[in-house]
Amino acid sequence: MTTSTFLAFSLACGLSLQAQEMPQAEAEIEKELPIPSTVFIPPPPPKVVPPMKIEASTTRKLPTHQITVIRSEASTLPDIPVPPEPKPFVQGPIGEPHYLLSFGASVYDHRLSHVKWYDPRTKENFEAWCAWDWTLLSPFPEIKIGERISSFHLFASNTDTDRRLRFGRGWDVPEHPELEDLAFAITKGDTNDAEAIRILGTLRDYYINHKDRLVLIQKAREEYQAAAAAWHAAHPPKPENHTFWLKPHRGSRYLKQEGGR
Repeated sequence: MTTSTFLAFSLACGLSLQAQEMPQAEAEIEKELPIPSTVFIPPPPPKVVPPMKIEASTTRKLPTHQITVIRSEASTLPDIPVPPEPKPFVQGPIGEPHYLLSFGASVYDHRLSHVKWYDPRTKENFEAWCAWDWTLLSPFPEIKIGERISSFHLFASNTDTDRRLRFGRGWDVPEHPELEDLAFAITKGDTNDAEAIRILGTLRDYYINHKDRLVLIQKAREEYQAAAAAWHAAHPPKPENHTFWLKPHRGSRYLKQEGGR
């Protein structure tokens, strides 16, 4: 085999392996960061009360509508089986508890974020300023630091400073350190805390690596919310009578009450 033939064969094998790895990586990202649907499905109309033998009925009249609760004969279906005992769930190293890291972020102009969080491991409160848009990080599923995995929860809101100034509200971004793009600075808590630095670094890397997809997810959510708001605006709620019917299951505690069997 000549040198040129060997190089061509090696290149073909490399491209083949890369082609096999790319769909797998894309499938993992699609599973981890699914893009939500933008189609808003209106709520279904109320169900019609099915034919049943009414054993008891109670109606409460309100100024605009009334609520009726109907109690029917018991179901003849088999008893509901006892649920199985849940299996013990262990995540991370043996003996390592599973933590929830909850963050609140005030974002300014989708560029600068003031972040607050509580570390349940050290029981310390932290604040930091980050030079990237934290509103995009809501789909982030969990934080993995070494072998430890923590759940991730975020509440973030953005403030458009130019819009506020246009409405004459005379408002400025709170005092903050000067940061280059994608930099961060801890301003409350131990500024040299290695765990806090790793957490912010992990979230920044996630933001950098998946920014394009995170933007698509945010746009899809905004389109869905706009469609939902338009439908509700065109169909304002009206006071209507409501009927709830109860059909106790055989063996239910309701059967021991008055009217049961």
